[in-house]
Amino acid sequence: MPSDLSSFLIQLFSGLSRAMMLFLVASGLSLIFGVMNILNFAHASLWLLGGYVTFSLYQAFSIGFGQHGFLLIPAILLGTVCMFGIGWLIERVLIRRTYAYELPEQLLLTFAMILIIGDLIKLIWGVQNRRIFLPIEPIEAFGGFINPYLFIVIGCGFGIAAALWFFLHRTRYGKIVRAAVHSREMVSALGIRIPAIYAGVYAMGVAIAAFSAGVFLPIMPIGLGLDMDLIVQCFAVVVIGGFGSILGTFVASLIVGILYSFSVLIWPGGALAIIFLILVTVLIIRPWGLFGTEMRF
Repeated sequence: MPSDLSSFLIQLFSGLSRAMMLFLVASGLSLIFGVMNILNFAHASLWLLGGYVTFSLYQAFSIGFGQHGFLLIPAILLGTVCMFGIGWLIERVLIRRTYAYELPEQLLLTFAMILIIGDLIKLIWGVQNRRIFLPIEPIEAFGGFINPYLFIVIGCGFGIAAALWFFLHRTRYGKIVRAAVHSREMVSALGIRIPAIYAGVYAMGVAIAAFSAGVFLPIMPIGLGLDMDLIVQCFAVVVIGGFGSILGTFVASLIVGILYSFSVLIWPGGALAIIFLILVTVLIIRPWGLFGTEMRF
């Protein structure tokens, strides 16, 4: 019994940590689409770029101050700020030129961004995977061992979810963002600059993704190609939860992350297939997602 309980807890915490990674990336993707009607196919590539930036910052801090695990905190924060600025610049220079175009043109632009970001990573960091190693010892629980860093990852995910809820429901800017989801024309008629809202939302989505990449560097290596695997799962999460719904994205992330973790034990080769079966079922029964609205269908 202890070993069974231990295996269950290990898979549960692994699934929760995976769910939080998916949420942190997919929440920005969902927010960008909900406000701007842009399917940012390059979102996971920007996540990957944020991970490399955070890794380089951590290496620079380690050279200057010595090898200390706590240096990851300023590296993540500074990397998030840097990616916020990059996201703002991308929206101002590239993304806003596609607002008048249809979905195919938007997808072509964001797919081109994937190729550009991939080549940029090769030129700067090479093709080797990158990971930050922290001296963290596993803790014993119910006859098994659990990496305590998983609790930090899970806490970060729930913390960002709470912060997003507070931002969207309790701040003036957040209420403007929510209003822009339902009626951009009305918000614009009130004298609020929609382009500034768009730039802020896009940059925020990229920053949250970069924060996620930095948090996950100690438990998983990042490398070229990982972004393509991640974006497919993130789109599944967003579709299941409902485009534009942060609550739906959070619930769908929990479903997908935990289900995937346990499916790996039961049916390793079909873990992803089970996720997409859920996706297809949701699309048949409720095409706008669990928490989405028909206006976003």
